[in-house]
Amino acid sequence: MKFRFAGAVSDILPGAQLLLDELGVELGEGGVTVEVALSEGELQVGREHTRAYIRYGRKHQFFRGLGLLIQLSRHSDTFHLQENQQFDQIGPMFDLSRNAVLTVDSFKLMLNKMALMGMNSVMLYMEDTYEIEGEPYFGYMRGRYTQAELKEIDDYADQFGIEAFPSIQTLAHLEEFLKWEPIKHYRDTKGALLVGGEQTDALIERMIEAASAPFRSKKIHIGMDEAEELGRGKYLDHNGYVSRFDIMIASGEGSGSRSKARPETDDVERHVPEARFRRRR
Repeated sequence: MKFRFAGAVSDILPGAQLLLDELGVELGEGGVTVEVALSEGELQVGREHTRAYIRYGRKHQFFRGLGLLIQLSRHSDTFHLQENQQFDQIGPMFDLSRNAVLTVDSFKLMLNKMALMGMNSVMLYMEDTYEIEGEPYFGYMRGRYTQAELKEIDDYADQFGIEAFPSIQTLAHLEEFLKWEPIKHYRDTKGALLVGGEQTDALIERMIEAASAPFRSKKIHIGMDEAEELGRGKYLDHNGYVSRFDIMIASGEGSGSRSKARPETDDVERHVPEARFRRRR
């Protein structure tokens, strides 16, 4: 199958070229002419014999339209359809902290599939699988991503209009990091950070900075969930009993001074135990 794009193609052509081999399509003269144009928000796809069109409101919609055009063209050379997007943001969260971490090439393959489905968001859940300068045991032997690899993923996603952003943990779910003896000063229990100290506060600051830096998005998801052991180890020895709720609130208030990603404490109070999406300021 061969197509020739015409119209407003400069923004979408790099992403379209990444999908051609997978779709079994060539670009060139003599192919079906596909007029590409912006719409008022809806996705419109159609074909009349040797001429076709894709009209889209947002960048990611074009790639769903391209997939539909090719799919329907395999069965007919005359069709018209229109879709109205029902969600402003839709996409998966990839758990990159269990067993093997996806390679960059595998991640790109998943982004190709997402683009053809019309998704526009992807969250990278990384407990300790990203680099933090000065913390060699963070992600040690875990297949952690480098800053350059995360930027490569972000750049690739952006070609499809997909917003990539990180999801990290700042209280618990850090067993794979905290198991190492050289970083025991961060450990409250086997999976929870020892909150309240300057060393831990500085670590969390660097976690947020390191996870956010490779992405063009201003969003970050900060997880504070399932911290059942919080305050039950060294913290208890040093401070006596303090409820997990109060420790969590104090931790959230301490993070409020961070310049780029601030989990706001009112969210924690109303929605304990999970902070929601945050914007870097």
